[in-house]
Amino acid sequence: MRGLTKRRTALAVMVFLLIGAGSAWAAFQSLPSDGTQVNSDAAAGINPADPVSLEDPANADVVGGALTAGKVPVPWAIFRQTETTQGKHDQVFVRAFKQGAWSTEGNGTVGGASSASPLFSGSLNFDQGQDGEAPSIDFAGSGRTVPWATWYESTTAFSNDRQVFASRFDSTQGKWIFAGQIRPGSSGPTPVPSLNIHTDQDAVNPAVAGGSAADPTKPGPWITWQESHAGPQQIFVVKPIGPGATDCNGVKPAAANPAAAPIGGFCWQQVGIERSLSPVDPSLNVDRTRDGVEPDIAFTGANDAVPWVVWYEQNNSTDSLRNNEMVFAAKAVASSTADGGFNWTAVGRTGQGVLDNSSHGGQCGASKDAEAACSLNASPDADAEDPQVAAGTMTPGAATVPWVVWDEGTASPNDNSVFVARLVSGQFVIAGGGNAIAKGDRAAITFSGNTPYVTWHHDGRALSGHFVTPDEFVTDNGPVGTSVSDAVRAPISSACIATPFNQDGASCQGGALGTPFFLFSDGDVAHAKLLADAYQPDVPVAGGASAVTTSSATVAATVNPEGAPVSVHFDFGTTAAYGQSTPAQTIGATKSPAPFTAALQGLAAGTTIHYRPVAATDFGTVVGADAVFKTSSPPPADHTRPTVHLAVATTSLKTLRSTGKLAFTLRVNEASRASLTCTTTRVVKHKRRTVSLCKHTSVSFAAAGTKTITLKLSKTGKRTLRHLHSLKLTITAKVTDTAHNTTTQHATAHLR
Repeated sequence: MRGLTKRRTALAVMVFLLIGAGSAWAAFQSLPSDGTQVNSDAAAGINPADPVSLEDPANADVVGGALTAGKVPVPWAIFRQTETTQGKHDQVFVRAFKQGAWSTEGNGTVGGASSASPLFSGSLNFDQGQDGEAPSIDFAGSGRTVPWATWYESTTAFSNDRQVFASRFDSTQGKWIFAGQIRPGSSGPTPVPSLNIHTDQDAVNPAVAGGSAADPTKPGPWITWQESHAGPQQIFVVKPIGPGATDCNGVKPAAANPAAAPIGGFCWQQVGIERSLSPVDPSLNVDRTRDGVEPDIAFTGANDAVPWVVWYEQNNSTDSLRNNEMVFAAKAVASSTADGGFNWTAVGRTGQGVLDNSSHGGQCGASKDAEAACSLNASPDADAEDPQVAAGTMTPGAATVPWVVWDEGTASPNDNSVFVARLVSGQFVIAGGGNAIAKGDRAAITFSGNTPYVTWHHDGRALSGHFVTPDEFVTDNGPVGTSVSDAVRAPISSACIATPFNQDGASCQGGALGTPFFLFSDGDVAHAKLLADAYQPDVPVAGGASAVTTSSATVAATVNPEGAPVSVHFDFGTTAAYGQSTPAQTIGATKSPAPFTAALQGLAAGTTIHYRPVAATDFGTVVGADAVFKTSSPPPADHTRPTVHLAVATTSLKTLRSTGKLAFTLRVNEASRASLTCTTTRVVKHKRRTVSLCKHTSVSFAAAGTKTITLKLSKTGKRTLRHLHSLKLTITAKVTDTAHNTTTQHATAHLR
């Protein structure tokens, strides 16, 4: 398949910004939104006209991180930039995506051969006169706030043998600080903090992961790589001693002067049982007679306290084991006798064994069948290569486990298949129902919360997808790129990878959604650009309004998240400027339109209300079209029956006769006009008739109130009262308000 010196690759980051309703929809959004390439900062030495390297196995890596504990992580990308002028040596740079743009992180280094007078101010290289290759990045330190980078480069101090370096970013100085013990045998004015087990051997393809087997709040950078080792290449791991180490006494590999303070306050301690054939060192190889290549590392388990390393082995065995390429995974197990306090146990699909210094290096090397049982290969006879590991769980609150992706197949890349396996009850089980998830190669894996995401290459394009369940994988929208090299990965990460600071993915740091982002390298060797994309949803679609009242309503919408979690809400107001928003809701990773609703309160009656649905990721916002509804109008006031109250004041027939006047009070509840009469009933010509006793009178009220009113007897009334000894009379008030609504009220009195 591929050659021995493959280098670890990273993906392209995808991110998106504001999209208005009606704009063209895209499955992924560029970071930044104008599609500017990641490798572009001429002032720092990153000439955008120069390509990123396409040398396998890796030209870039990406991770989500924050320099302040608890803040939302942002993408940090590390990459290998080809320099065509001023020395023509490839440089390693780091850039972070902040406030919608890529920013170069670091202006010079501390402790490197080029620190005093750097040619490229943003380069991490120990010696800018050498090629920096296969970079990797992760966060460590207290609160996981310190970026750590590792890569390799040739070093003249060690006869141009390739050395692995590690450097941490100091946000106070804005510089990268080299770390490690000063190694013996180097020549030149600058001490060399190489991580190599043997500095006279070539060490390549390092990978770094932040974690701790002791204190999850203070993860340290653990680094793995492959080293020539005077014969077949072996896989090695070191862990940090620091920060603040004052000496490296008792540390392996040994410093030139173990009692001297290490560079940057860190020593590197090798981890494992010393078991390689010659010389004897703590190799992880299952078959120590073959080349172990392209390792990767992650921390899993409760509080992510268990380091896991994956790699593959190739070339012919001289220990009567298999000759095809095989993928392996090993976990660190506490041991008081092993270097660094841990030995390594290889765990496969049907077997496992401690990697020790017994015959054949332990149980996994006892036979071809034992070797196959300890491997992850879907087929023990097929070539499997390019593994990468991520920590995660699809069950919120459960301990994380290693998820491993690799490609397997024939010598033709287009015939390779991508497989994923996860640890279940102490052995690896192939996810996706035991089948490959896609055709392709150079796969990468990460978690966003409790969802695993995978990227891979096929036919010159970069693709991605996610697991719905451990046995169901779906390809997300894409592919991206037009001429994506299959020599390097498209690294992927998120703001919610599984760390103790994210509750292992169950709750994202800083309230992030965990939108997945990735890098990809598009173009030929002479013109390759490093680009970044992120997942984004479709434009949300407004539905109707229901349960509409004078002051409230429920509005609805749908949105297709297109494979990643999104935050949704509604903007609303009396105009298309809105001004108010409903509380945010989260919709999980799905590829189907998902409904959501919200209740609007405190609305004005009888008013047109504008609203629109909004969907957001960690990188931008997508808004739906404006929609309207009208709140109900209040019912009209009941003016058909004005309130009227009458009370007769005159109390005797004698008084009425003598004054000729009838007094009473009238009370109304609003502005109105009253028409007043008083009557009685008498028998006239053998018939009972209503007889008017008073003159008709009208009175006006400017507002609600009470008045005393006097009605004068008419001539008929005076004649009627002459011969009566008692009188039963009725006062009638007909009241009409300003809206021409009328009511009539009667009051009776019995006078003697």
